[in-house]
Parts: sequence; C-alpha cells; structure tokens
Amino acid sequence: MVAAALLLCGCGAGEPDARKPGRTPTAGASEAAAATTSATVEADIRAGMAAGGFDEPRFTRSGANGEFAPCVRTALVSTAEDPDPKDTARLAAEMKRRGWSQTMFWTEDGMQMLSLRKTPWTLDVGGATISKDQLTTPQGEMPEDFTGLVLSVADRDCLDRTYARLRS
Repeated sequence: MVAAALLLCGCGAGEPDARKPGRTPTAGASEAAAATTSATVEADIRAGMAAGGFDEPRFTRSGANGEFAPCVRTALVSTAEDPDPKDTARLAAEMKRRGWSQTMFWTEDGMQMLSLRKTPWTLDVGGATISKDQLTTPQGEMPEDFTGLVLSVADRDCLDRTYARLRS
C-alpha cells in the first residue's frame, strides 16, 4: 500500500502537472540546469535524512515508470524497526529549513507518509514494514519483508515534458 501510494504521488500517475497547461517540451540548457538541480535536491534529502537519524539513501532511477524513469529517483533506507514519526518530523523540519514545503504528513497503525515540494520537485517518504510481495524495486521484487523508508523524488517539469512528448 505504501509503495503504491509512493509511485502514484511521485510520478503523478503519468498525468501532466496542471500548473502549466499547454507547456511545450524543451531540451538542451534547461535539461542541464535540471541535472544540476537534481544534485542539490539529493543533497537536501541527504541532509534531511541525517537530521532524522536515518542512514544515507542510495538513489536509483525508477525502472517501474517506463518512459518516466528519467524523471523519478527512488531509494530504500532500512531501519531496525518501524521508523519513529518523531525522526521523520526532524527530517521534515530540515527539509523545510532548506526551502521545501510540507504538503502532507500522517501516521496511522505503524505507517507514515510525508510529502514535500520544492518546485519543480516533489518528495514522498513512506515508512513502515512492507511485505515482500507489496514492494517492487527497479531490481525486481524484494526477497524479504522490508522495514524502513521508501523515498520517491520526482522532477515535475521532466514529467510534464515527457508526457507532452508521448502525447504528440
């Protein structure tokens, strides 16, 4: 359930972002700028994870999203037990300090979901114990249950360009 929520939040289910209707795809310099921004985004996330006391994430391209894979990065961060919402709140506080806005944070029955945004990026963080048959990574299904955080970071402008290209 957490994995499905992350894939939908992180990639917009393939729909373009409504804030820029009719936008035409661009290439070249804007993509180079996005690559630079990607490094900054990952640095922000690493700082947030450290503030929460979590291990450093190792990001991979999200292979499950086909054409949208260049726009989405995912990471798994194992924890010994279900992540403590207080630790996740410290992660969120550091991200807010770095200019991210929190759009959602809820916890219920050992599960939690945090969503943040820093235009054009979105970050979704889910925490829980996830059954091996509920989570698929770019490398395939997990060999065992997973406890920790699932991160999905998406460049919404990249998603919009890809969607526009696929529709044309």
